[in-house]
Amino acid sequence: MSAEIEIKHLQKKYPNGVEALKGIDLEIGKGRLFALLGPNGAGKSTLVKIMTSLIRKDSGEFRIGGMNPEDHFARLRQYMGIASQENELDPGEKTETLLRFQARLFGMSKKLAAERADELIRLFRLSAERAKKVSALSGGNKRRLHCALALVHHPRILFLDEPTVGMDPLARETFWSVITDLNEQENITVLLTTQYLEEADKYASDIALIMEGRIHFAGTIPAFKSLVHPNPQASLEESYIMYVKSIISTN
Repeated sequence: MSAEIEIKHLQKKYPNGVEALKGIDLEIGKGRLFALLGPNGAGKSTLVKIMTSLIRKDSGEFRIGGMNPEDHFARLRQYMGIASQENELDPGEKTETLLRFQARLFGMSKKLAAERADELIRLFRLSAERAKKVSALSGGNKRRLHCALALVHHPRILFLDEPTVGMDPLARETFWSVITDLNEQENITVLLTTQYLEEADKYASDIALIMEGRIHFAGTIPAFKSLVHPNPQASLEESYIMYVKSIISTN
C-alpha cells in the first residue's frame, strides 16, 4: 500500500511557547478513510492546518501525494480538498452561486461549473437551499455546503475537520453516503478529525490517536480494539475511553 501522506518529525509551538506537536510521525495509505482522534487541544486541528498550508510547521517534513508542499503548492491546491472546522462562507452569497464561483476558480468553464454545482447540490441534498443565502442556512446545511465546496474540483485527497458538527442524523447519513461512495468508488483518500467516535467506528478504515501533541497509536480499528479492550465486541468509543484514561493515569 503506497502512502498518500507521509509525515516525519513534525513539530509546532504555539505563540506562547507551548508545544502543539512534538515530533509527529505518521503515514496514511492511498485510498484510506483515516480518522484522527484525540481529546480537545490534542493537536488534531493543528496537524491538519499544517498539512493544508493554513499554518507553518516549525520543523520536520511532510509529503502529500509524493509532493513537498513548499515546492508544489499550486499542484497540491488542485490535489487537495479542504473543509476546515470553521464555516468560512460569505453570508451574503447564495448556495448555488458559491459552488459555481468555486468551480470557476478552479478553471472550469461556465457550463461545467454549473453542471458541477448541480451535481453537488443533488449529492448533498441541498436543493431546497439552492437559492438561499448562506446567512439563512442552518448550521448543518452550512457544513454540508462547506464540504461540497471542498469537492468541487474533484480532489484526490479530502481533509475534513469535524465535518458533521451541527448536522442532524439524516444530514449526517447523507453526508457519509457521499463520502464513503467517493472513497470506495473513486479511491479518494479521506483524512478527518472527529469527536463522533461512532462515526469513525462505522466508516473509517484506520485511525491515529493523538494526545498532547504525540501519536500514541496508528493502525486499523480492529487492531486498536484488540490492543486495548478485553471484550472483542467493544465499541471504538469504549476502547478509546479506556486507552485515554490509561495514558492520563500514567502521566
